[in-house]
Amino acid sequence: MTDIVTRRLRLRRFSRDDASALSRYRSDPCVARYQTWRSPIDQAEAETIVAGYLTEHPDGPGVFQYAIERHRQPGLIGDLAVARENDGGQAVVGITLAPDLQRRGYATEAMTAVVNRLFGTVQWITASCDVRNTASAKLLRRVGFEQWGREKRYVEQRGVHADFLLFRMPGEQSRRPS
Repeated sequence: MTDIVTRRLRLRRFSRDDASALSRYRSDPCVARYQTWRSPIDQAEAETIVAGYLTEHPDGPGVFQYAIERHRQPGLIGDLAVARENDGGQAVVGITLAPDLQRRGYATEAMTAVVNRLFGTVQWITASCDVRNTASAKLLRRVGFEQWGREKRYVEQRGVHADFLLFRMPGEQSRRPS
């Protein structure tokens, strides 16, 4: 696998050394609030999650989870998932970033780089977010996604049946450099 390198970031395959950082930021209530995973995530569970990520393939069908780190300060700061359909027609993306590194443009930079990599290989790129997660909705719009729908009471998260916003972007659309 070739890493994706941007001006400030490197998106790479996970390593076993990433488990502690994954546990830390995914256990943060502010990060987990709009996610479907159970939180907190202890060290053993994080090690199991990372072991699963090590078996994934970035360019084939199925899910691949990129580890996100900064050039100047290596170490896991977030992750970005790409789920490709078997026929290659669609990819679904989603991102999670450590709370102390949010609102610095890292999510925009990482998402733009991955979307750019997907262009020409899929017909559509889609994403969704909890309607209450306005920061994620803004991120998706900033990267170039258009909102095309809303699922009512789509999923139960922490006792709340939340609506989800649905976003998409055609895979042949040209993108700005990351």
